[in-house]
Amino acid sequence: VEERGGRPSCTEVRSVAHLACPEGRGVSLVQVQIHTGRRHQIRAHLAAVGHALVGDSAYGAGAPPNWCMRTFLHASELGIDSGGGARLEVQAPLPPELGAALAAL
Repeated sequence: VEERGGRPSCTEVRSVAHLACPEGRGVSLVQVQIHTGRRHQIRAHLAAVGHALVGDSAYGAGAPPNWCMRTFLHASELGIDSGGGARLEVQAPLPPELGAALAAL
């Protein structure tokens, strides 16, 4: 996705599951890896290809539905090069409210 005056960015997206939400609409659970760290990169790139995040009112999916009370976005893994060849990696489980949203599908 290129924006006039914007800096280049790269996002890899892999589909994990296709689900039906209570409203009858289809949604996809995806795994995303970013290769650059731009503000709102994931949100902007997915919206640009017509797949905005559930509950993301800023990028086009509208207000959160009643089965998901927030934007469905979670950083499950984060890796940072800490210098000298060392890498710091952390993992975080899915928060309960997002787990409940998945269970509703």
